[in-house]
Amino acid sequence: MEKLTTEDYVARIASATPLQLVIISYELIIKYVDDAVDCIDNAKLFEFNLNKARAFLDDLKNSLDMSFEVSRNLMSLYNYVGQQISYFMFNKENSHVEEIKKVIGELLDGWKTIENEEKDKTPLMENAQQLYAGLTYDKRGNLSEYVETDVKRGFKA
Repeated sequence: MEKLTTEDYVARIASATPLQLVIISYELIIKYVDDAVDCIDNAKLFEFNLNKARAFLDDLKNSLDMSFEVSRNLMSLYNYVGQQISYFMFNKENSHVEEIKKVIGELLDGWKTIENEEKDKTPLMENAQQLYAGLTYDKRGNLSEYVETDVKRGFKA
């Protein structure tokens, strides 16, 4: 994975879909863990980077809908990764980093596969009505609606 700057991530996040935000979160967890490894001798930066990784992990946990079995499975994996981050923070053994990157890397690959499959899908309905709507203000400050519809309607047979 190429090294992206903070500005690169900000630009990606600004135009990201919800699926892409999940992917970016995984990438950032790996990035912050790698950054922690790079500054393992600087206690303050080491802890800062691991806390950032944990924050992104917590965001992923908080976004789960626990009414689905897949969410419960993801929660178990996220908890495991969180434990590995804690272990690494306290004993600084690289085996924990390998586990973090293994689990997050596999999840990342899975979500990227889903993203690629979504890009290949054609629209569910073709020749469906297009609707454009907006609100405008006239010279007197009155609010009015604008609706434009496409005259082509229906489904292609």
